[in-house]
This record gives sequence, C-alpha cells and structure tokens, in this order.
Amino acid sequence: MIGRIAAWGAVAFSALLLMATFSWLAAERSWSKWDELSDRDAFIHGTIGLETFPLKYAAVMQRLSGSAFFPEGEDGNLWTDYGFIMPEDAPEATCVSNAAEWAPVGIGVSNYIQSKAFQTSTQFAGLTCAVCHSARLRLPDGSQTEVIHGLGNQELDVIAWGDGVKNAILDPALTTDAILAAYDDQCAAVDEANGLSEGMFQGLIDRIVITAWLGGIKGVIGDDLAKYGLPYDNADLRDAALIPAGPGRTRPFRSVVRVSLDLPGADNFALSKIPSVWEQREDLRPASQYDGSIKSPVTRSLIAAYASGASPLALSKPEIVHNIEAAARYTETLNLTGDAVPAFADVFDAPDPAAAERGLAVYMAECNGCHGHRPLDGGTWSLEGAGAVHRLVPLKGLGTDPERVTFRYAEMLPLALQTDFPGWAEDLELQIAALEDAAAKAKAERRGGEAAFWLRQLDKLNLMAREHRLGHPLHFPPGELTAEVGYFNNPIPRAWLRAPYLHNGSVPTMAQMIGLDPRPARFCRGANRYDPEAMGYAAANPDDGPCPAETPFIYDTGAKGNSAAGHYYPRWAFAGGRPALGADRAKLTDLLAYLKGL
Repeated sequence: MIGRIAAWGAVAFSALLLMATFSWLAAERSWSKWDELSDRDAFIHGTIGLETFPLKYAAVMQRLSGSAFFPEGEDGNLWTDYGFIMPEDAPEATCVSNAAEWAPVGIGVSNYIQSKAFQTSTQFAGLTCAVCHSARLRLPDGSQTEVIHGLGNQELDVIAWGDGVKNAILDPALTTDAILAAYDDQCAAVDEANGLSEGMFQGLIDRIVITAWLGGIKGVIGDDLAKYGLPYDNADLRDAALIPAGPGRTRPFRSVVRVSLDLPGADNFALSKIPSVWEQREDLRPASQYDGSIKSPVTRSLIAAYASGASPLALSKPEIVHNIEAAARYTETLNLTGDAVPAFADVFDAPDPAAAERGLAVYMAECNGCHGHRPLDGGTWSLEGAGAVHRLVPLKGLGTDPERVTFRYAEMLPLALQTDFPGWAEDLELQIAALEDAAAKAKAERRGGEAAFWLRQLDKLNLMAREHRLGHPLHFPPGELTAEVGYFNNPIPRAWLRAPYLHNGSVPTMAQMIGLDPRPARFCRGANRYDPEAMGYAAANPDDGPCPAETPFIYDTGAKGNSAAGHYYPRWAFAGGRPALGADRAKLTDLLAYLKGL
C-alpha cells in the first residue's frame, strides 16, 4: 500500500514538473520575443549587453544603497549627482510599472541576466549608448536644453559612479530579502494602481533570479579585486588624485587592457573625453576614434560595450547585435538626415554675420586644411581644400597629451581584442596566423613573457572559435584596428558642442583653444554652465577659492593624462606664449564667430 502511494506521488510530482516546464516554455515565448528597434530607438533604448542590476533593485537603489555613493553625513541622489539625465516630472515612487517615467536617459530595460545573456521574466536595467552620448546643455541662467542625442555627457562621472555601485553591491547588508522587502514597501500599491499584478509565480522567479544575480555579481566583483583593487568610497569618490577621470571622461584603454588582455591597468592614464557622435558617415569620418585606431562605427560601439563589461556571449545575441549595428547607423546619419543636432543660433544669439564672414577667411587659411569647413549658409560639410583631413598627425608634431597613445600594451591591443571575437574560415585563419606570428616575433626578440601571452591568446581564440562555429557575428577583420602614435584629423561639425576641447577635455572654451584667452592650469568641473561668448564651459579657478558645489572636481592640467598643451593653431596666436593682442586678437574674435556657426 505504501509503495503504491509513493508511486502515485511520484507520478503526480512528475506531472507537476511537466506542467511547470510547459508553463515556463509558454511564458518564455513572451519575454524572449523582441522587435527590431529603429536606429534611433536602438541608440537610446536598446540593450547592448550591459545589464547592470535587476529593475526592482534599480527602483529602490537610492533608498537601499544611496549611502554608498556619498560621504557620511551627506545626502544626494545617486543618479543626478553623478550626471545622469533624468526625465522631467519623474514620479516620486520609482517602480517597475512606471520605469519609463523615471529611468535615466540611457538606462534600458530587458530580460537578459547580466553577462550570461540568459533570459527570464525578471526585468533588468542596463546601460545603452545614450547614457554616455546624450546630454542636456546647462545654460547661463541655470536652465537646460532638451536632450541632445549624440552629445557627449560632460557631467557623467561614470567611473566614480561605478565604484559606488560596487560598494553598494558588496555591502553584506544587501540581500535578496532586503531588496524585495524595500521594493514591496515602496511599490506594491503603485504597481497595483498601474495595473501590474505579478502573482506568486513571478514573485518566485524574481526571488530566484535576484538571488542568483546577487551571488554571482558579488563573486565576480570579489574575484576582480586582486586586479582592480577595492572600490573607492565616501569622499574618495570625488577625489581627483584617486579617481582622475572625473565628469565627462573615461579611462577606456585601462578597461580594455583589463578585459581583453586580463592584465592590470592601474598605471594607464589614457584619459579620454566622452566624445560627441554625429555625422560619423564614412566619407566624413572614416576613423571614429581621436587617434584613428578604430575604423567602423560598429566596431567602435562593440568595443565600447565590451570594455564596459558586456560579455562576448551577450554580444552575439541577435537582439544585441541588431542594436549595436543600428545604433552605429544612427550616429552615421545623425545631423545629416532625421534628427538634427542644434546649431549655436538655435540656442543663443547668432554671431555677427560680418564677423563670421571675416572669420571664415581666417579659418580657411588656418584650419580648413585639417578639418574641412561648413559654408556660411549652413550647408553640408565640405572637404574642399582639406588636403590633410583624415590623416594622422604624429604626436610630436601636434604636442597634445601623450598618454592616450603611449600607454603600456597599446601596441598589443589591436591583435588581442580579436581573440574574443573569432572570425570564420579565412578570417579565422588570418587571426590564428597573426597570433602565431606575434608569438614568434616576441620569442625571436627575447621577450619570452610576451611570447607566452600570445600563445595563451591563441588558445583563447581557439576556444572562442569552438563556441562560435560560424564566427562571432560582430567579429572584425584583421586591420580594422591599429595602434597609432598620433591623432587623426577629422571634421568638427557643431564645434560649439564639443567643449571642453582636446581629446582629454583639458581646455574649457574655444576662446582658450585658439589663443584668444589663456588656457587655465586648473579649473572646476561638474555641472558647468555654458558660456556662449567664449564658446565652451564656464569653469571656476580653484586657486580663487573652493570649487562651487555643482562643479566639485578639480581638473589639474599638470597631472598625468591631463595636459592642455598642443594643437597651437593658429600658430601666430601663441607667439610669445601669451594671448594674442591687437590685430591678431581681432582676427581671432572673428574666427570664434565663424566657429560658432559650424
């Protein structure tokens, strides 16, 4: 009798498992379904494999972990205080059901679990292209423009924010129970009022998934401490001596060295301004990096996502591949067709037409050869007479900060980056041959450590090739990446929105850039207001007193990676190492008037 009961119980249990399996498979069709986004929507909303945390945790992160981002005794908002763009009239209660109303620009929602790219019905918040490349301009009266897509976010302090996130997640007090309890307390009534009823089944899935995510991410961050070090905390998060990037800048090659080469990057000071990304069409901008090291906007977007933490597995998913390719297309046509990037005269009083016309003559003599120009009537960018455009200017000739192109491992990165993105057939054979040649060359030159490194990379490539039998869908051909010791001449459309200037953001205004005003040795950065007269950011001098609360980061051009030297054009403007005077100053004032119209 007992055996019969046990048998019937086993049958019933098996039936329940089958029902649960079929229910899961049926439900999975809804959360794994995706529609192709337009190029614009892919740029703004589309997942690129950078799922960061469950949406429920994102909703209560300020409440539960806000203290991880600020010194003891200080309150702040972990989004706005670190430069994220928030929707206007965002609701006070941030919940899953109203995420579209409160999520920062560039925070997308998907059903992918971080890194593994496995989908469940639990929603995750992740970074999109727009988080770095969309921004509002802060006007002199404190008001802001509408969001300008393609504009580098010069207020986003992404590296300091990332350390805050690590502190929040590593906190032993952060548990699944704490997240769900905080969420239910904050959002149960809101979600119900908005018609979101998840039920017991979804609640159980959320608990399982959040528990798995939390355990996994704590382990990953913990394992990386030996290479990355402990995250900074409290007041250290805003200390330029400890986190030197600050607002509007990243350390992209430090990330690539760590992710692709699996080597430390602490001594890498290749600091880079978050760039503007419009008019990226191949004939106008055949190289999409300051140093010309990456050709295709698709490869640029791929590497940006990869260096920021997207796994090769996630980057192979059809939805994510589509979003990366579509977002890249958006940058190619932005301001050429479809969305327009505002001109200076759309926001401020247009410069004096007579001064702009005189300035065009100065520009054509001094600047056009390297950058091309835009006619006074605002037509299409012209490369007529631009004989040096799309050429590499050697570092020695330009004189700008060297760290971006001289850091350790710079020459190794182009080849190493390919190993996680294997090609197929002839492309794979070329990748293998390139690694074998690199190992043989290093051995012949008695660099045994590097030779061993390339052989390990070869093993890694073969492993990745087995995982992607037909090649990674975003693999790039040999020669797509280069290691250049110099900077690439490109067009500069909408130059007024490219402040602060130079690749490392070391010159706040165009007036300083062209020698009309002196370049500051130190200045305050953060939520700087725009100065239309000088065409750039108004930045206080910390030597005159403490930096204002809204611009707390001290940019010191004497620090490694921060030099404001170089690109001394027009050359006569810098004669004697002082601001131009007399007739030269009048010519520079006219040049500035023309530059505002680009």
